[in-house]
Amino acid sequence: QKHLEPTSPQHENPGQCLGYSALLPLLGAPLLIAVTQSYLPEVAYAQVVYGASIMSFLGGARWGFSLPKGMVPSLLAYLVLHCRDNIAEGALVVIMGLGLALHNNQTLLPGYPGWLKALETILTLVATFSLDATLTLKKMCPERKSKTVD
Repeated sequence: QKHLEPTSPQHENPGQCLGYSALLPLLGAPLLIAVTQSYLPEVAYAQVVYGASIMSFLGGARWGFSLPKGMVPSLLAYLVLHCRDNIAEGALVVIMGLGLALHNNQTLLPGYPGWLKALETILTLVATFSLDATLTLKKMCPERKSKTVD
């Protein structure tokens, strides 16, 4: 019986599967806004906070290699939590933080496996375009707040 490498087409790497599944909440927000044709601020904020948590994870994953540079994405992610009333600012901070984390991981960590660098590049690009789609839809769709239960 032939041993399969984790990155072979017949056997997906679990890290890749988890990485791609992490895109679902990011892609779901602009999709929901587009389908309902209503800008949903709670959904947009949840998307931005989720992006910030990914940014914090990427910063934390690097702490062991480069503590000062690893902290920057995590600190930026914390700032995003205070952007509830300004989704555009929060989304832009997440986009910049993800770009910074991608740059640092690609250039400062030569030991990163190739599949992880490729995965992070794809995830960062999709996250960036997803957040940009939400900001674009915010301009195009009327705002609708979710109903609260009294």
